[in-house]
Amino acid sequence: MTAAHWNVLLIYFGFTLVATLLALARRWLRPNAGGESVWRKYPVYILINLFFLAASWLPPESHALTILLAVLGALASWEIARALIQSARLFLFPAVTLVLVVVADFSSMTDWFKIWLATLLVAVAAATLTTKPDNYSRPALALAGCLIYLPLCLAPYLWIQQGDPSGFRSVFLYLIVATNDALAQITGQLLGRRQLSPHVSPAKTVEGAAGGLLFASAMGLALGRSIGFDFLTVAMFGALLGMAGLVGDLTASMWKRALGIRNYSALLGAQGGVLDRFDGLIFAAPIFYLLLVIAA
Repeated sequence: MTAAHWNVLLIYFGFTLVATLLALARRWLRPNAGGESVWRKYPVYILINLFFLAASWLPPESHALTILLAVLGALASWEIARALIQSARLFLFPAVTLVLVVVADFSSMTDWFKIWLATLLVAVAAATLTTKPDNYSRPALALAGCLIYLPLCLAPYLWIQQGDPSGFRSVFLYLIVATNDALAQITGQLLGRRQLSPHVSPAKTVEGAAGGLLFASAMGLALGRSIGFDFLTVAMFGALLGMAGLVGDLTASMWKRALGIRNYSALLGAQGGVLDRFDGLIFAAPIFYLLLVIAA
């Protein structure tokens, strides 16, 4: 561990302390306010964060981040498929998602897109030939979520690490989104009055979203030196990634409403399912990749 690694950890624990103090303030100032308690989520939340930091900082040749993202993608794919398909075929979707994420680490972007396109065409053809017309929408939605959305969002995460083998850019992405998620919930429960999107995610408030974006920008500023950009750029990165995380969260919430489910699964206990926990990160990854390409 270098001084840079310890500096990032100190920043992370500093923001965790701020989040804890705000959560305590919420219990004191608004003890009867609605909303799920953050305390039930804390142990798993911190463990997941540290796991992502470790996977990002391990040498790229260990493929630790690849394994982590491939498993994450497969589990998220399973959550989508099981809500849409009631047969053994649903297990094909997480298997293909996992393979596509792994292949992204061992091929160039151009080669990966060729492989992905060929896989998608085969999957669409198979779904068309084996599905009755009345039931086609469910396999089509599963294809869209598992073979298009997830691979196209998770593959750029690995390309970010390939562009920075030190792992600090991967850590920057993760901590920005994690900060936005956690502080949006806490500030929303503390200060929230106006619903942000009542028909999609009733628990989210305008005040919570603003708080999440504010702290995401602050985290960007705090981590700026670790990725080698000036203060204005990293603050902008923080705000944009916070917004991307919010969009990803609302997108996954909209899917839940359409599917008639409360949580995608209970794989992460109080955190809900993998998509419940990582919806913002999944959407923010390709946004950050594109921002790095533009800023290069």
